[in-house]
Amino acid sequence: MYKPANIRQFVTPAIQKRTQVDMVNGRTQKSVVELSNLMGKFKQKGTGELNANGLYVINDKTTYTTWWKSDFKSGDILNINGTDFKVTGQPENVEMRGRYAVLTLERIEGGA
Repeated sequence: MYKPANIRQFVTPAIQKRTQVDMVNGRTQKSVVELSNLMGKFKQKGTGELNANGLYVINDKTTYTTWWKSDFKSGDILNINGTDFKVTGQPENVEMRGRYAVLTLERIEGGA
């Protein structure tokens, strides 16, 4: 049975957010809605650097292990220590037991 290492217990707080699209006067407006507060284990896997369309991009690869919730979705946003991370891929329900979730994250930066 899977059990996270005791060295790093679930001590890193995160806020789970989701983007919501509303129709206001015939136009779509996006807003971010806070769903819940989480406690988990944050682990940075490393960074990758690439040159895409003449732009220098740094891709941070991280994981966040927490208690399982059935409403985790790809595309959710986790705010960890003031930095927004987007959940990429399907959240993993470890051993299909409904106890632990491993979320693969990607840092969100920039904007126009």
